[in-house]
Order: sequence, then C-alpha cells, then structure tokens
Amino acid sequence: MGLFRIKHNKFEQKFNFDQFDTAHSDEWKDDDRIHEQGWDERYTYESNLIINLIDENPHIKNVLELGSGPGVLSQKILKKYPDLNYHLIDKPFAEQYFRENNFKGKFFVKDLSNSFNTEGLLDKYDLVITNDFLEHVFNPSIIVQTIYKLTNKNSIYFISNPNWRMAHQWVYRGLFDFDNFIYFLYTHKFKLEGFYPSELKVADIEQVKDIYPKIDSETLLPEENLNDWNHYMVFKQRM
Repeated sequence: MGLFRIKHNKFEQKFNFDQFDTAHSDEWKDDDRIHEQGWDERYTYESNLIINLIDENPHIKNVLELGSGPGVLSQKILKKYPDLNYHLIDKPFAEQYFRENNFKGKFFVKDLSNSFNTEGLLDKYDLVITNDFLEHVFNPSIIVQTIYKLTNKNSIYFISNPNWRMAHQWVYRGLFDFDNFIYFLYTHKFKLEGFYPSELKVADIEQVKDIYPKIDSETLLPEENLNDWNHYMVFKQRM
C-alpha cells in the first residue's frame, strides 16, 4: 500500500506555529493591546470575579499569578486589597512594563513554556491565578503539578480558559474542552468547586458567524454557558 504524502505548505498554513506567543522570547514587546478599551473592560470583569473570591475567603493573603503579562489584572485587585502579598510571573518585556509603570506587587521573570522553576517563591499560596495562560504553554501538566505543591487544602485555584469557539491560540486544543479540562485537573488532584459565567460572549466576535452546538466533550457545560467567551473556573485540592 502506498504512502499518502501531505503537502507541507498546506500543513504549515493550517498549523501556523508562529502564532504562539509563548514561542517568542520578545512576547509583550511593543504590545499595545492592554491599552484597548475592550481589554480594560475584560480585566475589570475578571478582577471583580477574583475580588469576589477574596471577599468570600478572608484567609487569602498570598497570591500567585502565572502568565500575568504586564500585571494589569493584579493592579485592579490590589486597588481593592492593597495588603495582599501578590507575586506575578512572566517574561522580561512584561516585567519591563510592570516596572516602568510602578505597578505594585513582586514580579518574577521566568519562562513557564516548558517548566516551572519555583526559586524565590513562597512555599504555599492561598490563591493561584492562571488567567488565559495554560492553553499557551507546552507542558501544562508540569505547571499544574507544581501549583498543587504550592497550595494546600484551603487554597483556591482560579483558572480562565477561552471557549474553543472563539478561535483562540491553543497548543493542545481538545484538552481545553470543558469536560476534558475538568478531567485533566482532576487527574492532577484538583476538583472543580464551581465556575462563573462570562460577561463577554463568543457572538460578540465580529468574525464569528455561528455558535457551534455542544460537542461530546462538553456534556457538563450548561447550555446557558455555551456561548461564554471564557470559562472561569474555581478549583481546590481534592486530596
């Protein structure tokens, strides 16, 4: 039986590796998206979700945000809770923006694409945040395993993942389907406590023509959340 050959130009067009921000060391260099009104509105909504978590869990004192970008989300949270010990991790150009704008918190420069070096961090955190981050890294399992070690049974893990319908960047696409992702976290000793709805909807994206129906890997996703822009999930250790 003959081998069917694939034309590599078609392969490269369909799977354009250059799109992945985490593949580039100059991520956040000359990036003006954080000044756009839509981003500010989104960060405001997300910060309110996290502030709500802190309101409900007054034991939260130490916070770790991975893939924080320049730190806009953190500043909105710290405006309400200025006494939080807030640690952020991202790449050098994100840290440069953080420093030039005199943002509050402590910034660590680390490349989390393939590994998670915890040098300089606390032993445990009360709240860990990965906001639109895990879908960009090449080894999300290492990240989540390490987060487990940095948390305890009372810690809260807040995760935001994009709905696959919004055609975002993913290194591992199907992993982030609603059911699959909950299972992925469960195998890493985290259980889902609940999730928030998204203020923005996939239909708000101009180029989206149709809202695709629920797929087999979304059986746990309520119909009213099918069109959510992001899935905002809250996890805790299960053992």
